[in-house]
Amino acid sequence: MRCFTLLDLQSSKWRRSADKENSLSRCPASRYALGRAQWTFDAECQKCLCVTFDKSNKNLRYARFTRNKNLCRNGKTQEVDFIVRSVSATLGEGCLTHNDRSFTADNVDGSRTHLNIAYVNEPIKEVYHKLFDKALEKYNAKQTRNDRRISDYYEKIRTGKQEKLFHEIIIQVGNCEDMSALGENAELAKKILDEYFRGFRERNHTLHVFSAHLHMDEATPHLHIDFIPLAKNSKRGLETRVSLKQALGALGFFGEGRENTEGNQWANAEKKYLAEVMERYGIQRSEDKEEKREHLSVLDYKKQERSREVEELTEQAEMLEQSNAEAQRETAEIRESLEKMKSELSELTEDKKEIDLEYSKYFGDGWELPEPSALMSAKTFRNKHAVPLISKLKEVIQKLIVNVVEISKKWKQALWERDLYWGRYKTLERENEELQNDARSFHIVRSAIGTKETENILRRAEEERKRAEAERIAKERAEQEAREREREERRLARLQSRGKKKSRDDREGR
Repeated sequence: MRCFTLLDLQSSKWRRSADKENSLSRCPASRYALGRAQWTFDAECQKCLCVTFDKSNKNLRYARFTRNKNLCRNGKTQEVDFIVRSVSATLGEGCLTHNDRSFTADNVDGSRTHLNIAYVNEPIKEVYHKLFDKALEKYNAKQTRNDRRISDYYEKIRTGKQEKLFHEIIIQVGNCEDMSALGENAELAKKILDEYFRGFRERNHTLHVFSAHLHMDEATPHLHIDFIPLAKNSKRGLETRVSLKQALGALGFFGEGRENTEGNQWANAEKKYLAEVMERYGIQRSEDKEEKREHLSVLDYKKQERSREVEELTEQAEMLEQSNAEAQRETAEIRESLEKMKSELSELTEDKKEIDLEYSKYFGDGWELPEPSALMSAKTFRNKHAVPLISKLKEVIQKLIVNVVEISKKWKQALWERDLYWGRYKTLERENEELQNDARSFHIVRSAIGTKETENILRRAEEERKRAEAERIAKERAEQEAREREREERRLARLQSRGKKKSRDDREGR
């Protein structure tokens, strides 16, 4: 059990413990610490409260406080709500049409838009002319070159990359669960944000606010403040120009690395001021680290929702792409089948034309026996009509027989070639199987004796093959030379024999 004293926030007898000289009291429980806030007990009041925490008060939302019986005799029970809420202050780019409701997003409840408060709503172009026209005129008067003069400072900043046209900070207390715009704390959040904004321009005199809107028609009350940062008495460029860094520097904020920029320092300072406003309404700011993931700012919440929607749309797009690819593949197959059917139909049409042509040759006009006339005899009808038709039929049958014989020869030739190629195919198949068996055996031997030893054996075998091939070639060359010498010897022997015979014949003739 830990004892603290709790003040009635509306009572003038309670005050902050910053003045330690006035914090003396005869009550041993005259001081308490809850979260970050510290309060002291006024000794003249003599009303001490005792509070018991079953668990750590680190994430406390509501606490139940009871009068300490040792200090207060009546022992009455009293409930006091001490609220702890998160604080969100996001500095970034804004959307003016969303803020003034020229554009209505899906998360906006149109029936509550009339509850919004528009503190400032000035056209940004007119604000730029009002803020910078005099400085722009002085700057252009000093320029001797036309290409360095600026005709419209608004367009220069809008199209440039160094500075933004304006910046926006979104201020929010709590989240959609504990400070909902439809809940009992909506008006409390509205009062806090309203008081916060009343002193914004006084605190930040270098930030010109041209648009400020308190939104009560979304999930959580929040404040959009759009401003143009002003750098005055500038030595470069315009005397008064847009510069967030110099504007915040004039307020006492200077960057120290990426994690501690002047923008982050200024946003943290605004959070502290908002926490002070909250304490005046009995709300304490929770620790940022504890609430960072649980309580998102409006901008972060929208980014998270948009990221989730983008992921879902990406998945749907991938599914549609797959379906489209399958549909295109099926369409291509159908088209291919149709083209094939068209080709086959065209071939059939050509075949039918050829058949009709051949049929007309043999079975067209002139292939029917006419009716005999009344005075025509049988012999005359036979000689004039029947015999010529039978002769034509014989010629057709003879041609058909010749065609059948030729086709039969071609068919037999095709069968012979088929058997020949089939035999070659089987031979190649057996050779391929033998080669595959040899390859498997080679792999077994190589895995058994090792790759290096296998390569040595193959190298020695190749050398032996080359040596044997060289010996064979040398042997064949020696045999060839021996045969040539033998032929030459026989030729010389024949010539000698012929010479001897001729000499003998000459002697006998003499």
